[in-house]
Amino acid sequence: MKNLYPYFSQNPLDRLDQVRYDYDDFLELIKAKGSLFLLFDASDILVDEKNKKTFFTYENIEEYNLNKEDIVLLGRFENVNYFTISVQNKQIKELNKISLREFVNFDYINEDKLGILAQACSVLNWHNSHKFCSSCGKQTIIKRAGWKRDCPSCKKEHFPRVDSVVIMLVTFGDYCLIGQGVNFKENRYSCLAGYVESGETLEDAAKRELFEEAGIIGYEVEYMFSQPWPFPSTLMVGMRMKAASQELKLDKKEIADAIWVHKNDMRKVLNGSCEYDFSIPSKIAIARNLLEVWVNE
Repeated sequence: MKNLYPYFSQNPLDRLDQVRYDYDDFLELIKAKGSLFLLFDASDILVDEKNKKTFFTYENIEEYNLNKEDIVLLGRFENVNYFTISVQNKQIKELNKISLREFVNFDYINEDKLGILAQACSVLNWHNSHKFCSSCGKQTIIKRAGWKRDCPSCKKEHFPRVDSVVIMLVTFGDYCLIGQGVNFKENRYSCLAGYVESGETLEDAAKRELFEEAGIIGYEVEYMFSQPWPFPSTLMVGMRMKAASQELKLDKKEIADAIWVHKNDMRKVLNGSCEYDFSIPSKIAIARNLLEVWVNE
């Protein structure tokens, strides 16, 4: 299989883990000439649309009067230091807010740097949801250049986490299985997926999710590739497997519908055909990558 890079999976940064432990070094990097900052409001990125500007300077941070204690170090690439900070859009009237899902369709930055945005969005989403200690309920504070939160009250340490999700290319001969989640928009279908549970391997999670959602036994499970998915902070793990049969028994609480699609038909859909009564995810989704690999084998 040729190299395949799902959206958000390319991130060239050296994450500078050693700097995270030294607050003085961290402050020095923030103020260093050429340092760049990404501004997020939840999963929306703030941009200067007029100048097609995504990255901002330290002078901008001061101009916008942002709280420097909220700055998170992302890393370094080609001698440029990258940071991010969570803001409220109303704080900065002259900037525009764009959903990160939509932002990738614009040509603000190269695709090989989109992973920087995913890293920023994910870690900020984690901070926004962990402002209070899970043990004692007291407010936590940012530490270690944004990669830790401490509780001053009970001394508990909190570290950023991501949730693992298996997403499966399920095949039976020249057919693949796609499903419509109960919350999907009309006629939208995708590969089946589900969260990895405690004490479970990726392979076991994929087989369990397939059986729970579609009533099908899977076998010959293998890993293909993965994708950071910053909505809010997930790692999509692409798996493939073979189905023991095509007989479906759907869990209607999870899957509204599921269909088997022949490879020739899926190829036409991927090439933009509108003759079918279903659609598949856009180019930013790993599900599309899984299907593309299959039809091009």
